Amino acid sequence: MRCVVSPSGFRSRRGSVIVVVLVTLIFAALLLTRIIESGSPDLLIAMRQADRERLRADAYGALETTLAVLMDFRVVDGGLYSPAQGWADPLDYAGYVPREGVTVAVAFEDESAKLSLPALTPDGLELLLVQLGLQDAEAARVADAMFVWMHQGHAAVDSSAGASAYERGDPPATPPLRPLRSFGELASILVARDHFFDADGRPTPLFDAFQRAVSLYRFNGTNVNSAGEAALRASGWDDRQSQTLRQHLDVPTRTDSNRPYLRSVQEARQVAGNPAMQNLGVQVQVLRIHVTARQGAAQLTLSALVTWPGVASLPGAAPGNPQRPNRPNGGQAGVPAAGESSANSLRYPYTVLEVIETTLPAPLSSTDAPVA
Repeated sequence: MRCVVSPSGFRSRRGSVIVVVLVTLIFAALLLTRIIESGSPDLLIAMRQADRERLRADAYGALETTLAVLMDFRVVDGGLYSPAQGWADPLDYAGYVPREGVTVAVAFEDESAKLSLPALTPDGLELLLVQLGLQDAEAARVADAMFVWMHQGHAAVDSSAGASAYERGDPPATPPLRPLRSFGELASILVARDHFFDADGRPTPLFDAFQRAVSLYRFNGTNVNSAGEAALRASGWDDRQSQTLRQHLDVPTRTDSNRPYLRSVQEARQVAGNPAMQNLGVQVQVLRIHVTARQGAAQLTLSALVTWPGVASLPGAAPGNPQRPNRPNGGQAGVPAAGESSANSLRYPYTVLEVIETTLPAPLSSTDAPVA
């Protein structure tokens, strides 16, 4: 007997097959989407890590080029005085060309334009605080309190800031008797903290001004070619002298007889009207170099604080507590840590005091992965 399939039955079976295929495709698409979503954070992490590694190599290469240019000017001119010497754009000067798709920019910040806090006397610190807005009596109390904290053997004038006041605290404490390691440490200094921080623990305008005016590093003299008004006034300069200096430095003339920077203390005295030059100089002692490398949305900024052997140093350790060797760059090849040397090491002409890396977009960690 022959079985005959009606047209309607054939269409029904064909429709069922299509439905099954569509459902299978939907499930496959959902599964694929789920796989992509779960794997995308890992892919993004890997991409950002690769971008950072490539840009890090670009940034360090530009830093080495910059240091080479600065060394040329130090050798030829006898020192670094100001970017007006011609090293404001070191990459262009050296003919540096970054790899395709990458842009690299270099900026400078003269740390020695500030006053060296470890080198200040009590009177110098007091005068600076007056220039930053404190009344004479309060400036004297704050300077006294800071010297109790930073210097061994300093006898407190104000008993509320003396060593015994820390011992009576809750919990009891002892001043470290060494220079500040960070500006945040001001929050621990009796009397001083009431001026540098408000009742809620937020930095006051005095804190910001103080941070701009002083350096935590020890060096020989503040560079008058880049020094601010507060630093000059705290060094004994008057308005006329600082204004005369500024007018001289603002002149764009580039002849050797009237260049827009000073090359000796004697020249500074002649230009500014014989001002006091104690703790002042005309050369860059500590220089912060900002190298920014960009490629698309990725960016890495390398900030390196450099000096020269025997010129500047990190704050000293507390008495009886030797400071461990500093390795701010984690042993980066070609860039020696501050104070580090060995018989077979490269005779590097610079000392790196600090290296900070900042990346954009921010590094993505596995905890940033979206939760289903």
